Formats: sequence, structure tokens, C-alpha cells
Amino acid sequence: MATALRRDTNAYKPGQKVPISGVYTVVHVVHRSDHQVLAIRGEELPFCRACGANVSFYPAQPVTYMTQDFDLAGLSLQILTSRAKTAKRGVL
Repeated sequence: MATALRRDTNAYKPGQKVPISGVYTVVHVVHRSDHQVLAIRGEELPFCRACGANVSFYPAQPVTYMTQDFDLAGLSLQILTSRAKTAKRGVL
């Protein structure tokens, strides 16, 4: 039961890697109504227990996962500053 919006966007299938973190609308063949899930970039899209590979994932709302956000990922400015001060003193 694909709507016009879904036909205009890419559908992803089980086994594929999530390209962009965010909310995806899941469309099953028969047994369940459409519903939404949160998928994280790089994870594998799952198969449905009831309809197997006959399920599609449509991007509904891109959302950046906090560990994949440019400003939130990696070392914080406080840690970097602290390490720089320690290095200047010659203490590791």
C-alpha cells in the first residue's frame, strides 16, 4: 500500500545498510499496518518475522544519531584542552 510520497522516495529492503539515521516508515505486505521505526546509519535493516523480505523501509525523517553528529562525536574541547595543558607540562 505505497502512497505517492513513498513512490517518490527510495525504498530500502532487509539486508541493506541504513544509509542515513532517522525515522523510517515500515511497509509490510499484508499482516501489519505501516509503522515507524528508528534506524541508525550503518546498521543492517532487519527481515520481518512474518513476511520475511517482503517489507520495505522508507525514509520519513532524517535524524542525526548523537555519536554521528559532527559536534558531538569524538573528543570534546575540554578533553583536548586538558590534554594540551598536560602535554605542555611534560606529563602523560
